[in-house]
Amino acid sequence: MTVVLELGSYVLPGYAGMILAEQGCRVRKWTDPQRRPDPIQQLHRGDELWKWINQGKRVEARHAREVTLLEPGDVDLVIDNIRAAAWRRWDVDPAAEALRLGVPWVSMRDEFDGRSFDAIAQARALMEHVPYIPIYLGDTSGGLWLAFKALALRTQGTTGHHVLRQSSCLAKLVEGELVVPAQRGTAPPWDQPGTYGANGDGVLVRFRGEDVAEPVRDHAWKWRHLRHDGTGRIVV
Repeated sequence: MTVVLELGSYVLPGYAGMILAEQGCRVRKWTDPQRRPDPIQQLHRGDELWKWINQGKRVEARHAREVTLLEPGDVDLVIDNIRAAAWRRWDVDPAAEALRLGVPWVSMRDEFDGRSFDAIAQARALMEHVPYIPIYLGDTSGGLWLAFKALALRTQGTTGHHVLRQSSCLAKLVEGELVVPAQRGTAPPWDQPGTYGANGDGVLVRFRGEDVAEPVRDHAWKWRHLRHDGTGRIVV
């Protein structure tokens, strides 16, 4: 079983660790040894979100700088969202530790090594095209990229320290990326007007002479029809 060490705070690394745990990895999550709450726990309904994001993990009260005390073979992957300045303050070099442990270590950081937030990532990557989306999409998508990159490196047998950038990862989800730029309105720019996208209280897709319409679905509909484990946790 692949052993993952999850370091950092808030949604992004927690989501990455959650996805890896759901896919069969053994995830060790280190939290503040002084028991100071994670920012998630200070949110509205934060305790519920904390329980959701940490299901299946082994949560340990250990400071991230204690990674230097690990022995090769203790973990197979390391993921984090800790700023480079913090690692320097603790006198920890992730690149050197990844080499010493013989593992892939993937860090998610802000483009400019500042504090990284979902809303900032949305402003940089998406809001040229769409309004702010009141979902932590920059964090959940970033978590998916963090998990994907870590597993891809392990599959390839590649070790060492690798840094991802949050806004760039979110922008990667926009088809065409920066290669095929386009102005966007209420529908994708690639489709004929009126054939794809928002329509009244739902959406309309006109494909090969057929109209496929779908209304906006609520929580009750999703509970009945989307694939989940019976508790509401989506199964992938």
